[in-house]
Amino acid sequence: MKKIMKKHLYFPALLAAALAGCTSSDVIEEGIQSNAIGFSDVVNKPSRAVEGNLTNNTFDNFLVYGYYIKPDMATPIQIFNGVTVHKQNGKWSYDGTRYWVPGYTYNFYAYSCADIALASDKGLPGMSLFDAIDATKDNRALIITRFLCDHDHQHDLVYAENEDNVAKETGNGEVTFKFNHALCKVKAEFTTDFPAGYKITVSNVYLTDFYNLGTFNVGTGGWSNFSTTTDQRGTDQYVHLLDGSGDIEIGANGKVSTVETNEAFLIPKLYDINNAENVKLHFTIKVVKDNQTVLERNINGTWSPQWNSGNIYTYKVNISGASTGIQPIVFAAEQSLSGSGTSAWDTTTSVNMVFGVDTTTK
Repeated sequence: MKKIMKKHLYFPALLAAALAGCTSSDVIEEGIQSNAIGFSDVVNKPSRAVEGNLTNNTFDNFLVYGYYIKPDMATPIQIFNGVTVHKQNGKWSYDGTRYWVPGYTYNFYAYSCADIALASDKGLPGMSLFDAIDATKDNRALIITRFLCDHDHQHDLVYAENEDNVAKETGNGEVTFKFNHALCKVKAEFTTDFPAGYKITVSNVYLTDFYNLGTFNVGTGGWSNFSTTTDQRGTDQYVHLLDGSGDIEIGANGKVSTVETNEAFLIPKLYDINNAENVKLHFTIKVVKDNQTVLERNINGTWSPQWNSGNIYTYKVNISGASTGIQPIVFAAEQSLSGSGTSAWDTTTSVNMVFGVDTTTK
């Protein structure tokens, strides 16, 4: 990310918490000491900034990591190590002011997970500045290891970086943070075309068999070291797409209707079908005719998703009947991909989802 250079008497670091491009506004001059590294919110108008659990109105805290390198110096000096920057009365501030030193090169990284710092059991953020094997910016960037994303930890994770800021004697430019989503979101959409006289409901919708642990590099925006864990009950990782266990009606009396589930945050990954990397969508269907349950079954659909950061994936499942009577139930699924930000998606891609019968449910 290139540094934006503007001449100001003071040095406010500009926070542009935007994915879709914030509306322009005037820079607010802060009455702080010359050459102090500070943060000020210059986004005065609403924008589609940080979505999900974090929005412009609720985005009140983020954590900053950063270091500088002196000319001809082998070992960087870390000056920000998880420092909380918070908004109060429309202004961003932090404790313990840091200052620019002319001629030094500064790199900055930031993240926010639902406006709170990550605990050790949800993810381990940190920087390694002493990598003797490959001392590159990518290896020295903020890295979050063993980030957990499942039913116990459903939060938006956003990140930003700004590198290669060379401090001047005076007239230092603004450090721009543009936050992006590190996770993807997944939901299901159910439809049915059963004939008149039948009532179709769906319940207990959830996902399993996904990678719920990963390592995220804030400098590159990439994920690695995917793995899975189990909770204290010894069950596999999972995340529910419906609140509670109540039924949702998706069709009655021949009327076609569409019902969407909630969205779940998940670690993005390009699952490899050749290595049997599959995710499962589970749900229970119930067919009622004349107030009598004629069919109730737990179903799962298995596929190898291609998930990327910052996108929303909708999996459309159609529960099909016939014009008269009950015929074998046939499922069809397709993926609708959408997102916001610098790259918007509006295409629909077919997904080969293999359906089966569940013997157990969560």
